[in-house]
Amino acid sequence: MGVNAQKKITSKPAKPATENKTAKPTKQETMDWIGGKMKENLAGKLGDFRHFVSYSNGIFVYKKEMKMNEWYFTTIDLNTVKGMNDEYSKDFYVTGKKLVNTVLEANEYGTEQDFLSISGPNYNDYAAPFSFTADQALVERLKKAFATLIEYNATKKGSNEKF
Repeated sequence: MGVNAQKKITSKPAKPATENKTAKPTKQETMDWIGGKMKENLAGKLGDFRHFVSYSNGIFVYKKEMKMNEWYFTTIDLNTVKGMNDEYSKDFYVTGKKLVNTVLEANEYGTEQDFLSISGPNYNDYAAPFSFTADQALVERLKKAFATLIEYNATKKGSNEKF
């Protein structure tokens, strides 16, 4: 066998170590995903429907008819989400200062709440505009998404602060 008849060995290039298929989503991607699921799962019963109005940059707005041609507009600001229930609770809710704001159409001021029920028995009777409870796989993904969002929204320590 001659020198030219030897088999050529080809090696596959190694994938870069920095490539990560499960990269953490950005804050905007996280809020957009949560906002999309909120839109898909607005709850309501006959005669008491919630209607999607808009979503932009973490601000989710829906409306609900109070009486004939009078609407309540509710704004949920995902940028303010700073906490959620503990991991052992059956009641899944998120918290944030002025997280939910509901205003009667044409009024300047409304009611503000710091809690929003996402899934579960809603023991504390928080606002619960979504129907996520029936899909437990989605609820688990929402818990992960909200935990990621809470990390992004966490108050950062100042340069002169010790704690």
